[in-house]
Amino acid sequence: MAMNDMLSLLRVAYYGLMAGTFAFLLLWEDGAPLVAGMPSRRRHVLRNLAMFVCVVAVADGLVGGWLLDIPSRLTITPPGLLTPLPLAIQLIVAFVVMDLSTYAFHRLLHAQRWLWLMHSVHHSDAYLDVSSSIRHHPVEVALDVALKLVLYLLLGLPLWMEAARTLLINPLSMAQHANIAYPPWIERPLRWLLVTPQMHRVHHIPNEAETNSNFGQCFSFWDRMFGTYRAADPALPPRFGLANLGGETFQSIAGMLLTPVRAWRLRTL
Repeated sequence: MAMNDMLSLLRVAYYGLMAGTFAFLLLWEDGAPLVAGMPSRRRHVLRNLAMFVCVVAVADGLVGGWLLDIPSRLTITPPGLLTPLPLAIQLIVAFVVMDLSTYAFHRLLHAQRWLWLMHSVHHSDAYLDVSSSIRHHPVEVALDVALKLVLYLLLGLPLWMEAARTLLINPLSMAQHANIAYPPWIERPLRWLLVTPQMHRVHHIPNEAETNSNFGQCFSFWDRMFGTYRAADPALPPRFGLANLGGETFQSIAGMLLTPVRAWRLRTL
């Protein structure tokens, strides 16, 4: 298969899986929600979708497409640490290393205040559902895009591998945030390898111990390895969001975009 054909296939699979998974989980939530009674659900979903459009425009378009010229780098294999390895090994290493880097970056987002103020846009969603998975501040995602580019250049791997990695990561992230009760017989065995929805929901509980745990994106063993794993506590109610950012000021589209500036004065955040 020619490289251009492969990139076209990846592009179709990327958007198809995202749209299909989003629509499927959205309908599932409507039929059998884990937590019922979400007010203004349509407005909530549309606002989070609008933030996703901002991310695509700023992080993917302006920063990734124009500033870093990522589209022209997709098929180029730069000289680096892993360049001599066979393709199959490169793919495996890329998946594992990039997942580790995502875990580390996620911990940094919680540890550095100026980064946390941007990441708090994601955590300020009080009604966790599939649309929460695409609710991020554009600057946070732009930093993530730049970090991944640097790592791929250092490793000597082509960027199309990241596009291939997202074919699993994006649907998994949507499933992790979806307002759905998954069967325990699925959750328990998968939790030893993957970050399951129940495990990730712990990360969104607005208690410091829970919020600063379960940072993994795909593999759950990073949290176990570095001591940040926390099991779900049945005594804790399914409550999400951030108390200081629950008002309309921080939930509108403009409010989410301006959260890092407005929240700077909230010393308790």
